[in-house]
Amino acid sequence: RTEHIGKISRFGTDIFKGVRRMESGFCRLALETLFPRFCLSCGHEGQIFCLSCMQNWIWRPGPASCPFCGEQGSDRTCETCRQNTFLDGLVCYAPYGNPIVRQAIGQWKYDGDRSVEFVLKRWLMQSAHRLKPSMETFVVSPVSSHVTRKRSRGFDQAEIVSIWVSELFLSPMHELLVRTQKTKPQAKQKHVSRSIGSLDGIFQIHPNVIDLPTHVLLSDDVFTSGATMDAAAKCLKEAGVEEIWGFVIAKG
Repeated sequence: RTEHIGKISRFGTDIFKGVRRMESGFCRLALETLFPRFCLSCGHEGQIFCLSCMQNWIWRPGPASCPFCGEQGSDRTCETCRQNTFLDGLVCYAPYGNPIVRQAIGQWKYDGDRSVEFVLKRWLMQSAHRLKPSMETFVVSPVSSHVTRKRSRGFDQAEIVSIWVSELFLSPMHELLVRTQKTKPQAKQKHVSRSIGSLDGIFQIHPNVIDLPTHVLLSDDVFTSGATMDAAAKCLKEAGVEEIWGFVIAKG
């Protein structure tokens, strides 16, 4: 009798899961009907980035430059900027000024369209050979969002980028920091209100961290003024980390 009841219970669970899948399928179909997707590049309806545009998309980066002042020559922070900053260098996929890249990140980050993730990850995979920082070994860590922003969005874009980066470079990923203060999205702030040092103190070492690595690669989606990432680097260096680079999809 117990076995019979167990079979009925499992059968009921399977039916419930099937109904939920049907509901999600209908919801997805309804959403796609009401809000059709258009290719970010060519504008054709169907996908966020159509197959033809994906196959022909090749991003040719500009010259390497200091992440803070833009002095060309190296992705490392220049000697002048190093006097007032803590981040040792930055690698990025593309400039935030590129309209396709900016719109892709905007639809993902602010509109919650997670279908964009496939496109962004593929872009990074295509350019993995040039995006690895000049460190022998490093631990990948996200510049995590505040817990309230994670709840409102349903995901943390920095954590997702960190997972991709960890897979790209076969490097371990650990959450080393906790964001203790909520701030406005820096990409939407005026330049004068997001200067270096203005966000110092918004991060703390994660309570689960026992030993910090010597080399860290901080990951996020966008680097604008650098105030957020440099505040994270400051927290880590004051705790004993020797070298810290940044990795972002786009740089403002």
